[in-house]
Amino acid sequence: MEEGAPSLFGRLRGKRAVEQPQQITAGTPLPDIEIEAILFDVPDEKDKDAEETNQVDVGIPTDIKAAVLPVAKALGNGTTVLVGMPGAFTPTCTDAHLPGFIKQSAALKDVGVQRVGVLTTNDRYVNAAWNKAIEECMTTKSDLLMLSDADGDLVKEMGLVDDMGFGLGLRSKRFVIIAEDGVVRNVLTDAGSDELKTTSAEAVVKLLTPEPEGSAAVADDMDPAVAAGALGVLAVAGIAYYLSQSGAI
Repeated sequence: MEEGAPSLFGRLRGKRAVEQPQQITAGTPLPDIEIEAILFDVPDEKDKDAEETNQVDVGIPTDIKAAVLPVAKALGNGTTVLVGMPGAFTPTCTDAHLPGFIKQSAALKDVGVQRVGVLTTNDRYVNAAWNKAIEECMTTKSDLLMLSDADGDLVKEMGLVDDMGFGLGLRSKRFVIIAEDGVVRNVLTDAGSDELKTTSAEAVVKLLTPEPEGSAAVADDMDPAVAAGALGVLAVAGIAYYLSQSGAI
């Protein structure tokens, strides 16, 4: 290195504040902003007429195509999950987050999820290559919908952009939105590019799993005064039993 030249560490910076709208909240419809949904299963030429006209050839020299449409339409009706990730091929997204949702596909269907869309601010070519690499590594087929918000318009509108620091810059936050017919039901986020707690596939399955019927449900419905009285009776009975066993009574 030439004398006086700035080192790499001298150029590193911390996270910058990002000006953006307030984060989207429950009860809000998903923004009417178009993204690109990668279509991995493309019909033969004879079946093209049966497909929607918004499917366009993006020029990839394979069978991959993309549909440009609003995010709510891409996800569809019913209970859907939109998963935002900071970037394709980044460590946590590649090692844990994306594979986790592939592994939990059956469990997510069991709790009523109709479709899971994975959104990044990468372009469609990168997301297609990333999905293929993960499938080959896991030796399994993914049924996740890969979505590209390359201009970042959707995540910005939802208030879900973060600055990930030097080398990454502005990216989608790590988030999960659970929607019902295109209306936000839950918003979960993790900080930075490495943390993965509340937005993991396992956390989503747990959140959507109905609580089993039993004592907990009964206790929730019980009048507080009745519950307090019942606890008092149990306490007195327990003391009486202890005294009788110790010979005090």
